[in-house]
Amino acid sequence: MKKSTVKNLFSKFGFFANLFFGGLLGLVYLALLIPPDSFWPAAFFGFLYPYLLLINILFVICYALLKSKKLLLSLLILLVGYQHFFHFIQPVPSFKSEAKGLKILSYNVHYFTKDVGKKQADRPMVVGYLQSVNADIICLQETRLFKSGKLSPDGIRDALPGIKYYQIAHSISYAGPITLSKFPIVRLGEIRFERSANMVLFSDIVVRPGDTIRVYNCHFQSYRITPEDYSLTDPDKSGTNEQQLREAKLISKKMILAFTFRARQARTVAAHIKKCPYPVIVTGDFNDTPISYTYHVFDKQLNDAFTEAGFGISNTYNSFIPLFRIDYILYSRRFNAISYQCDQILLSDHFPVIAVLEWLK
Repeated sequence: MKKSTVKNLFSKFGFFANLFFGGLLGLVYLALLIPPDSFWPAAFFGFLYPYLLLINILFVICYALLKSKKLLLSLLILLVGYQHFFHFIQPVPSFKSEAKGLKILSYNVHYFTKDVGKKQADRPMVVGYLQSVNADIICLQETRLFKSGKLSPDGIRDALPGIKYYQIAHSISYAGPITLSKFPIVRLGEIRFERSANMVLFSDIVVRPGDTIRVYNCHFQSYRITPEDYSLTDPDKSGTNEQQLREAKLISKKMILAFTFRARQARTVAAHIKKCPYPVIVTGDFNDTPISYTYHVFDKQLNDAFTEAGFGISNTYNSFIPLFRIDYILYSRRFNAISYQCDQILLSDHFPVIAVLEWLK
């Protein structure tokens, strides 16, 4: 086929495709503003963002090569939502001051499954990792609350240099979140949600004389999708069309329920933050991407350590779904992030995120 023929076909039909995919990207931007508990279909649009972003960038490149003004459509749509791009990817490394600050670590440890499964209770790998990071404040989610041993709250605290204080809560009978600190925790609190085992710890911590901060350790509603639920996504498994349809309906139902619950949970915590008399640091497993209503609720009042000091794409969930940032360190504008990292260690189904925050005078 001649180049001129390809050019003519693209000129005739490409713009209609451009309108379609550009319109979908615009809907993604609008969907972030719509509470899923009011209109749940909007929550699914966030999953399309990276693909729609790439398609619209390709349209801009193609029209630029053709020297066509039609590139303005996708270019305009990309510019309208440019802030979402930087929540997803940081193309330029941060070169901020290495001034000493608070080192914060957030990690969903998935009940220490790797250590327990490999019978590492005497030399737990998770504890070894936490020792190597030497964070000032550590927020763990899905922690198995052993009564004794090196994986118990006392065992973890005693193994970490400088850590003297911790707060725990049972989200279920045998597990829950833990917040550990090198600084005194002067007040402990919990936010529990109706009809959910997920919860939030908040700790008022005196980081220096006269300066108190509040740290929120969050674990928002999970999808609760098990491997048995998504055999239709596993190429090594096969099933009838009827079976796959049943699985798809079950997964969709679980996702809709989680979207709805998280919307309410995010608003509850955001309202709690507004009443807080101290600067806040919000950490944890949100179970939602930056292109979501849940993230948008917090983005209006807090900064994100990744967008301020990260580089590249921060994938915090180890699954068959790529580009999944669902674990966060957010903070009041009284702080400034001077570093951010996500360590790709295979000790959980999540990866830990770490930020160093500088207190602004």
